[in-house]
Amino acid sequence: MEHSTQHIPEDFITIIAPTMAEVMESFKAQGLAARQYAIVHRAGKHSFTLAGGQPLFDGEPMIAATFARRASA
Repeated sequence: MEHSTQHIPEDFITIIAPTMAEVMESFKAQGLAARQYAIVHRAGKHSFTLAGGQPLFDGEPMIAATFARRASA
C-alpha cells in the first residue's frame, strides 16, 4: 500500500517589538486572527544580527513572535 502525503505550504509572519503587548497589538491591528494566523512557538527575547555580523536594533534584544497560516489546498 502506498501512502501519500500532501504538502500544504504555510505563510509566516514574524512580529518584532520591544514588548509582548506591542506584538499582540500589532497582531490585532493587522487582523491576523481573522486571516487564520496562529502562533507557531512561544514568543521570547531575541537578539538579531544580519548574516554579515551587523546587529539590528542597536543590539537591543526584542520580543519576536512568529505566526503561521496554512495556505488553501
